[in-house]
Amino acid sequence: MSRTLSSFFFSALLLLPSWFSRYVLSAIGVIICITSSHNVIAAQQTDASPFNIPRTQTIQLDDADRAYDLFIKLPKGYNSDANQHRHYPVIYITDAMYAFQIVSGATRFPMNSNAMQQAILVGVSWQKGLRGDKSRIRNYTPSVDQTWKKQTGGAARHIAFLQKKVLPYIQQHFRTDPSQRTYVGNSLGGLFGAYILLEQPEMFSNYVLGSPSFWWHKQMILKLTQQRQEALSKIKANVFIGIGELEHNGNEGFSNFDMVGHAQQFKALLDRSNSLINVDRSSNKVPNKTITSKLLIIGDASHETAFPTSAIQGLYWLFNLKNGVSSN
Repeated sequence: MSRTLSSFFFSALLLLPSWFSRYVLSAIGVIICITSSHNVIAAQQTDASPFNIPRTQTIQLDDADRAYDLFIKLPKGYNSDANQHRHYPVIYITDAMYAFQIVSGATRFPMNSNAMQQAILVGVSWQKGLRGDKSRIRNYTPSVDQTWKKQTGGAARHIAFLQKKVLPYIQQHFRTDPSQRTYVGNSLGGLFGAYILLEQPEMFSNYVLGSPSFWWHKQMILKLTQQRQEALSKIKANVFIGIGELEHNGNEGFSNFDMVGHAQQFKALLDRSNSLINVDRSSNKVPNKTITSKLLIIGDASHETAFPTSAIQGLYWLFNLKNGVSSN
């Protein structure tokens, strides 16, 4: 506002009733405060930067016409001279847009405080350009269910993508221990992990299955597990199953299915496979269990809240440095 115009404006105010002049000046003061605040906020927003998880990178891998981002987090000290010859376990995490940050945050303190074995984290995202629910329902389901509107039954192709593209890329570009691969999946991702155990057991040595959707297609995965009992008796793996106490369809349950009961059935089938191990009668030696499994029922947890506990408890069971079942 020019000096001449300002002088005219304030001279005019003197001709008005005092109460009205005070009202106008107060209004002007409010406008000036709002404008100043807006300018400060705008300046702060200009200076803002996105939050990044330390030691992470993102790369893209293609599966023919499908593209997937991998989120990769290296352990603390990975690039130090002291660790230049060290090879690390790798933890592969499905539903990465949701689960990667949970696993990264939950493992940070126990890994950095030497309570838990250091590991490389690899998150496998959903197909780029496709809605997350459509990508995961297609990729994580082992069978085609015509009652679903969304595409189902693409698990075999997604296993091939992991086996032929993801695992080789990580092994070629990072110092990994191929004997220490861990799979982490939740809900349909838990179902997918169980299917990998049955179909391609050599891919992973450890499995963390959170709230697995064993209800899928009339519990087909439980029927398949029962059919594969003899094959399971020859598999060496560690399997952790975490399930919320409220994931059932009974009284006070929060689910349309008895997911707790299904998890218990799956655990029983894994335990039963160990009873099929052949004993060497000439030496009277009883061989070690081929599958070591643990079921954790999480108190007061529903399907929506159980995964963070399943993830950290499962990984700690595997990798804690005191008695982790998968620690070196």
